Amino acid sequence: MKSKNVVITSLIALIVIMAVVGGIYFNKYQDNQSQILKLEENRGNDLAVKLHQRDSLVNDYVNTFDQIEKDLLLIKEKESLLDVQTNDQELAKDKKIKIQEDIQLVYGLVEQNRKKIADLSKKLKNSGIEIAALNEKVKYLGQAIEERDESILALNTKLVEKDSEITNLNGQLGTLETVVSTQKSLIEEQEIAMNTAYIMSGSYKDLMEKGIIVKTGGFLGLGKSKSLESNVSKEYFTKIDLTETKSYPVYAERVQLITEHPSGSYEWVAEGDKIAYMVINDPKEFWKISKYAVLETK
Repeated sequence: MKSKNVVITSLIALIVIMAVVGGIYFNKYQDNQSQILKLEENRGNDLAVKLHQRDSLVNDYVNTFDQIEKDLLLIKEKESLLDVQTNDQELAKDKKIKIQEDIQLVYGLVEQNRKKIADLSKKLKNSGIEIAALNEKVKYLGQAIEERDESILALNTKLVEKDSEITNLNGQLGTLETVVSTQKSLIEEQEIAMNTAYIMSGSYKDLMEKGIIVKTGGFLGLGKSKSLESNVSKEYFTKIDLTETKSYPVYAERVQLITEHPSGSYEWVAEGDKIAYMVINDPKEFWKISKYAVLETK
């Protein structure tokens, strides 16, 4: 009977020990499962955050891409307009200033979009998210911005060259105007000289004393003719415009032309018993031999 009690006690002890051990293992299993569930939950939360970050980043990129592409379209339109204006053969000063202002505006747009591309690249790198399509888009837009920058730089260079060309043309025009003005003045001077004549009248004695006329030819003082002194001084003559002067006052009983002038190109007009004045009927004919007219009055 005593042996049976020992066996029963041992079984009970074994059962208790097994229950305790089982409880310990069960509690440990539950702790492990809780930790696993917590880890999975944290992973899920991290993934959700990353997905949200990715979606936010993608949306930000898409919106920025749209704005950059709109700016690029505007830049290209402005560029085409500026190209047409820069090719204008007659570039006025105010128009040139407007073109320069538009070029600066386009430069500003290019710089803004270059900064946007740089910011996007930095965000993409710092996010740790690798999206090949976004990288390619950023690269493509960056190249497009650089192309527009080079194109605008070329336009600005063209404008500077055009300005230099206009300056040179203006310089040439100024030189040409100076030449034309000089030639015009020369022609006017020549025309004045061609239309300038000298006329005077006086008695034989007066003309001789002033050195206006000389006697030449003849023999032993006989048959000498009166003619104009070769180095005559103009101070005693009246300077006239032969295209405007048609008559010359005389008021003498008799008048003789010492200088040679074709007959028929002039006539004497009398008033009473005196010759009042000489009328030049054909100035061109009258003055063709000499631009000096000397009238001897008696």
